[in-house]
Amino acid sequence: MRKAQTYEDTLNILYCLTCFLAYSSKLPESIEKGLDILSQLGIDLRSKKSSIEACVKETKYLLSFSSEDEILNMRRMTDPKLIMAMKFLGKLELGMTQIMPESAPHVMQQIIQLSLLHGMNPVSPIGFVHLGSYIAKLGDVSEGYRYVKLARLLLDKLDPRERAAEGEVICFGTQVRTYVEPLQSTLEYHYEGYAAAMSSGDIMQAALNNLFGTGMCSFAGVNLQTAYEKCAESVNFMHERKVLIFMMQLQCIQRSVFKLIGTDEKPKYESAEGENILATNNRVMTSDYFQRAYTSFMFRLYDDAKHYTEKYLNCIVNTWANLFFQHAYHAFYMGLISFWLARKSRDGQLWHERGTRSKLALKKWAESSKWTFENKWYLLEAEESYCNNDFDTAKLLYEKAISSAKDHKFVHEEALACELAGYFSVEFRDTEKAIEYFLLAHEKYHEWGAFGKCDSLFKFVESSISPLPTGVDHSEVHHG
Repeated sequence: MRKAQTYEDTLNILYCLTCFLAYSSKLPESIEKGLDILSQLGIDLRSKKSSIEACVKETKYLLSFSSEDEILNMRRMTDPKLIMAMKFLGKLELGMTQIMPESAPHVMQQIIQLSLLHGMNPVSPIGFVHLGSYIAKLGDVSEGYRYVKLARLLLDKLDPRERAAEGEVICFGTQVRTYVEPLQSTLEYHYEGYAAAMSSGDIMQAALNNLFGTGMCSFAGVNLQTAYEKCAESVNFMHERKVLIFMMQLQCIQRSVFKLIGTDEKPKYESAEGENILATNNRVMTSDYFQRAYTSFMFRLYDDAKHYTEKYLNCIVNTWANLFFQHAYHAFYMGLISFWLARKSRDGQLWHERGTRSKLALKKWAESSKWTFENKWYLLEAEESYCNNDFDTAKLLYEKAISSAKDHKFVHEEALACELAGYFSVEFRDTEKAIEYFLLAHEKYHEWGAFGKCDSLFKFVESSISPLPTGVDHSEVHHG
């Protein structure tokens, strides 16, 4: 500080300090420092208490007085003090998104308000991409998508040397795009976001693009050997740069990949600090419990699936304000697990209601992207019909789910739909049809690279179907 010759120099040093704190996994300290400095610059964010819905509504009202063309052609911000304030706001947006999601929209609102009043700035696209993400999370994917595209257009108008925000704009924008565009086609965007972030020296955004891009590989049905390699590469990147929170989240996915492939490997880089993050960081706990519930479901471990699902549901109170693809992925598997538990547990009605909520969410998302969500919605409809004893409808919906997954290139979900249709057929002693479904499921799981899952499914079929003599009550088979 003593070497700072001007107030602007002092602000630049303080900005570097907040960045360092964030990169050192000291987000609360980084955020507090940023809020203090913004207060000195006349921007008080601590007093903002309005809800996310109100904040978004107010911001949309401010924007209603300007057309898209007018926004794209607005003058540039020139006030040095405001330019520095925008840098701090841009850094705060990402930090608050992670640990203070209820406050992050106020940062977005401030970025957009300053941009409209004093001119556009290299940080302005961050405000618009987060606005699009919040709107999409609140239910209007189409309008959210429009603001995401506007953020990209604002970014493209900047000189390449001014695009420090490119990694963040691509990262959060891509997550909204997954709800509109075919999921498989969006994977490359995160690679672009990673490259842009690395080019500007933004390690946090490079790591976040890595986390989302690698996670989405398994969501999209990319061969698990490829997902295995990408996980290892990304975990190493995060470990070397000490981005531990994102590394821990990715290792939760990595564990699931190991189990599906059938390897006994364990995630590397386990440490006391990592264990502390797992025990105290709600985001990491949520990822951990979901992945454990997911793998328990995939390997038909009823008690574990119920246990980890309950843990997961207790963790998601403080949810992200942004929309991410994991929201849909989690809703899909929570719905499947809930309908399974509804057929087996004493509190079946509660689980049925949870499954129905997931189904309705997937139905709405299928309206914005039939390609990505139709097969998932059909499979949840099939499982609900099974629970409701509407067996003829369930049969038709299982077939629709299988066909849709095949048409839209989700080999892993084609396998899953076949497997669940097989359990449904076992329940009603249609052994021939059940074996047909299980054989196809085995083939598709093998194509996906889930050799551990193939072994598990084969053992079930071998022990629970082939040796069963006529007259055995198949409804007692626990896997259904």
